[in-house]
Amino acid sequence: MKKFVRKIRTSIKVPAIKPLYLIIAVVAIVVLIVLGVVLLGGGGDDEGGNGDGGDSARGFAEGDRSRLPGADTKPVPEAPTVRTGKVDEARREGRLAVAQARGTIISPSRVSIRVSAAPKQTVRVNWQLGCFKERRARVGTGEYRTRAPNTRTIALPVQGAKSCIATASAQLTRSDRSGRIKVAVYSGG
Repeated sequence: MKKFVRKIRTSIKVPAIKPLYLIIAVVAIVVLIVLGVVLLGGGGDDEGGNGDGGDSARGFAEGDRSRLPGADTKPVPEAPTVRTGKVDEARREGRLAVAQARGTIISPSRVSIRVSAAPKQTVRVNWQLGCFKERRARVGTGEYRTRAPNTRTIALPVQGAKSCIATASAQLTRSDRSGRIKVAVYSGG
């Protein structure tokens, strides 16, 4: 048996693979795999392939928690767009509750944040204001602590902006008991 195995081993000649051919083969295989993924993964979108909400490009209940089995949460409403007045308001309750208001403001002249809490206590406020003017964007952010109720004007990162996207979140700081918090974003005078 050993002689037979030795004869087979000596009779089979394995050609030497040149490294250049091996590199070319590996690159060709990788390119074919990538093309296959692109054609199979992105080619079947009936909505134009731009990701504007076609369900074929999303996973099950992605972006909409209310569609998950056993979920009793409502989908998050679309952010409002206003010129002046109240942009958005949010309320939450619980220990260390966090509320977030957001929206788009057209041609803002002034932006303010109003927070209130029950029982009255110190709250932490974080805000972000992204403004757009003539194909340029500037983002202003800030954080402060204040005793609620309080209204504070925040600085516009760009004067004369065409539009701004405002986000403000407020959090209770007393963890010894449950409380309520409300935050609102206002635009204009």
